[in-house]
Amino acid sequence: MNQPQRVAFPVRSECPSCGAAGRLQPFVQRSNADWESCNCGLVFLKTHYAQPAAPPPPAQDGSAGVAAYQQRYGQYDSRQRRRVDKSRQQVMDLLNYVERGPLLDIGSSMGYTLQAARELGLPAAGLEMDGAVVEQCRQAGFEAQQGMMDRLPWPDAHFQLVVMKHVLEHTPDPRLALGEVRRVLRPGGGLFIAVPNLHYHRAMRDPQRHRFFGFSGDGHADGHYVYYTPAALTALLASMGFEVKHVHPQLLHRRAPLPRQLGQLAAAPFRATWHAALTAFNLRKEFWLVAVRR
Repeated sequence: MNQPQRVAFPVRSECPSCGAAGRLQPFVQRSNADWESCNCGLVFLKTHYAQPAAPPPPAQDGSAGVAAYQQRYGQYDSRQRRRVDKSRQQVMDLLNYVERGPLLDIGSSMGYTLQAARELGLPAAGLEMDGAVVEQCRQAGFEAQQGMMDRLPWPDAHFQLVVMKHVLEHTPDPRLALGEVRRVLRPGGGLFIAVPNLHYHRAMRDPQRHRFFGFSGDGHADGHYVYYTPAALTALLASMGFEVKHVHPQLLHRRAPLPRQLGQLAAAPFRATWHAALTAFNLRKEFWLVAVRR
């Protein structure tokens, strides 16, 4: 019996950041994906391959409710307090550079950043693709909308703060997504981004095998389309009307309570040495940055 042939699905033929087509080089070719690199520092998915299959099921509209949430995300949610505390520190990174105000969490998952914002006294809203997750957030008392990052369901200049944690790599058109972020963000507002680090040593040591450069079989659910370096993402943000203020976690939070500031000040030399080593030896699997909308 003949096996079905794989089908090629072109994604992009030019760099999603600078638009170049003539400065591209093959980076990784695998059975299910071809990746290209650009001189500007990005690596992006050019083509993915899949067996012919039925279209993927639509995202849940919330009717499955809490039962679906528990079944699909219960294990991930088991470290909730730690994730909320990490989100709180990330929001404090933003508040080093911008004033307090309404916060949007794009890719809000089970509401860790929304809970952190609540604890900091900030009004907040979340955006998620999955209706079951949106329903869970709503049952926890959070404002949450189901939608996509390239079509944000809020008016212009609605937010003072925007958080995007591990979502920007999930779109083949980051300029479209960042354009929407800029639209809903107030002038002088702040943007926090966390993405996988293209320079992560394990990925660079053997990109042909590392899971960074695989791709989900249907090309819809969990595939990454673009990998960034800090310099490449900084250049992309600058071209979109943002100014990057800081890369990687910050050592001091000027809006933190005084006892916390004193503790951070005492630990700063040790943390600075640790973070410098992480960067020097490419040990960061992800990187963070804070930018301000011009």
